[in-house]
Amino acid sequence: MLIAILLAFLALGATKAQANIDIYRPVGITFGQTARVTAANTGTTAIIIDACKFLDSDGNVLAEFEGGFIDPGNMIAFDLNADDIIRENNRIQIRVVIQAPHLRNVRLSLEVFNNADGKTTVFLGGPDT
Repeated sequence: MLIAILLAFLALGATKAQANIDIYRPVGITFGQTARVTAANTGTTAIIIDACKFLDSDGNVLAEFEGGFIDPGNMIAFDLNADDIIRENNRIQIRVVIQAPHLRNVRLSLEVFNNADGKTTVFLGGPDT
C-alpha cells in the first residue's frame, strides 16, 4: 500500500503543469528588425526549456519555438524577425513567454537589432532591467 501511495505521489509530480514565465517588459519592433531571446545556463546541470513564445499586445502568438536542453555553460537563442509578421501597422509591441519547469541558474536577455547592419537598438538583460 505504501508503495502504491508513493508511486501515485511521484506520478502527480511528473504531471505537474509547466510554468509560463513572462520574462520581459514589452518592447516595440518594426520592419527591418529582429527580436532575440537568449538563455544561458550558468548552473552545473542541464536546464530544460519547453517552449519560447513571442506574443503581441493582444496575447496572440506571433512565433513559437520548441525549446530544448541547455547544457551547463551553453546558450540557446530564439529569434522573431519583424518582417515575417503580418500586421496592419509598421510597429508592433511584443513580449516573451518561456515555458519551463524552472529557470534557476538561467540568465536571460532580450535584444532588438537592425537586420541590415546588426546594430542593437534595445537590450534588456534580465527581469530587473
